[in-house]
Amino acid sequence: MKKYLLITLLFVPLSLLFFSCEKEEDPPQPDFTASIVSSTDSQITVSFTDLSSNSPDGWYWTFEGGYPSTSTEQNPTVTYSTSGTFDVTLLATNGGGENEMILYDYVNIAQFNNPTWTDIDIEVNYESTTIPVDGYVLYGQINNTSMSYYAETSGETSTGDQIGLEIYWDNTVDLSEYSTWNLVINYDYVFFNVTNYGSADLTPFYVNYGTADQSIDNIVIDNDSYTKKTGYYYANSGMIILTYLQSDQSSISWTEGNNFYLPWENNQGVFLSNSWKSSELQTVVKEITVKDGGILPATGAR
Repeated sequence: MKKYLLITLLFVPLSLLFFSCEKEEDPPQPDFTASIVSSTDSQITVSFTDLSSNSPDGWYWTFEGGYPSTSTEQNPTVTYSTSGTFDVTLLATNGGGENEMILYDYVNIAQFNNPTWTDIDIEVNYESTTIPVDGYVLYGQINNTSMSYYAETSGETSTGDQIGLEIYWDNTVDLSEYSTWNLVINYDYVFFNVTNYGSADLTPFYVNYGTADQSIDNIVIDNDSYTKKTGYYYANSGMIILTYLQSDQSSISWTEGNNFYLPWENNQGVFLSNSWKSSELQTVVKEITVKDGGILPATGAR
């Protein structure tokens, strides 16, 4: 009887010692990174990679502004289709507990709008695209609310030759101020559209005729009653636009303050027309409005 009791007493401390040597599991420390894997004019796709320590076995993500807005995958892919600065949250769990990590303004999506008269070529982070008239494009970047961009536009012929001035933008936007930005052309410039109802084609096309800002474009404005886009030019009070009838070289001219008036507003444009009788000149001024958001005036022209 005493022998069995001794064995039992010895067994109890050893078993307690065995179980006391087991280490409790530490809760995970969440961490992650992200990268843009694809983009279109209207959609940015972001891939998230879990970097959490202490071997998590559960993940709960929350994506502000993203689709899906939540995920339980370890490495999810999320799509963003609206502009903004968006937070990302990761809750990581294991047998030892859970911890949460929030990165504020981590995914940044900018929208650039084109309210001008011509398509705009734009480049952000070495990625180039074209914004059509009245269209927009989205650009994204990770963990940085400052976005640099370069853009340019001009009138052009059917073969791609430049008409008038090339307008360009070269700047940086702060996405914490606005996430949507309008590329506008200062009222220092004006865009001309011409409709020729006359008896002959018109060529060439002079703007600011007889001044230091005079330009000449060797374009033909057909007498087909269709409105022809020309280009951007320096806007001046009293400016003269002059062209010639191709048939007999008689001149047609329009003078600011007489045949047309500049509104002196951003993105200003003027419609000029020549009727069958060259003395009957008409003009309509069209103003283009910008969308809600920040304004990005053109940097310059060349």
